[in-house]
Amino acid sequence: MKGIDRVIRGVSKALVAVMIVAAFGGAEAAGERGEAVPGQATQPGTSGVRTTNSGGPLSLGEIPAWQARLELARTLMILKRYEESLAEFRKVLKVKPDLTAARIEMAKVLYWTGRPREALAELSAVPAGLLGDPEMLLLADLYRIEKRYEEARPLYTGYLKGHPDDQAARLRLAEMLSWMKQYEASLAEYEKILAARPDDIQVRRRYAQVLIWASRYDEAVRELRKTLR
Repeated sequence: MKGIDRVIRGVSKALVAVMIVAAFGGAEAAGERGEAVPGQATQPGTSGVRTTNSGGPLSLGEIPAWQARLELARTLMILKRYEESLAEFRKVLKVKPDLTAARIEMAKVLYWTGRPREALAELSAVPAGLLGDPEMLLLADLYRIEKRYEEARPLYTGYLKGHPDDQAARLRLAEMLSWMKQYEASLAEYEKILAARPDDIQVRRRYAQVLIWASRYDEAVRELRKTLR
C-alpha cells in the first residue's frame, strides 16, 4: 500500500507541473499575439498589448502638418505679426484650398494690413452660405471700400436685420447711400441712429449735410443749430 501511495503522490506532482507549464506557456503565447490573457488586467486602450519604452511616438492621434501650420498662422495673427501670418495661411491654402476658415482669417489679416482688394478676392471666393454675420459685414465693408456700392447695400441691410443695434454698421450704410445720391434712404438710416444716439453731435452734423444735399435747407439749419448750442 505504501508503494501505491508513493506512486499516486508522484503522479499528482507531475500533473501539477504540467498544468503550470501549460498556463504560463499559454499566457506567453497570448501575449505575443496581442491577445488579452484571462484573469490578467490590462490598461484601458491597450487591448492587452504590452508597451515598451522604445522611444516611439506617445501621442494618441496624429496632428497633420497643415493643421499645425494653421495654428501657427493664427497665433502669429494674434501677435500681430501679420506678414508672417499671411505667409503661413498661404502655405495652408496651397495644401487645403477648400479650407474655409483659413481663407476667411487670411482675408481679415489682408483687410487689417490695408489690402482690401486682396481681402475681397479671398472672401468672395468663399460660398456665401459658409459666411457668418461678421464675415458678411466684412464683405459689405470691402465692397464699400472698392466702391461697389450696389453689391454692398444688400449685405448691409441683411446684416442690420439681425443686428439692428449695430449703429456703426448703420452709419457706414447711411454714408454710402448718400454717396450713391440715395438721399432719402440715407436720411432714414441717419434718423434711426439719432433715435438711439440723440446727443451724438457728429452724426447729427452728417445728417444735416445730407439734408443740404437733398435740398431740405430749413431742416438742415435746425439740425445744425442743435449741434452748436
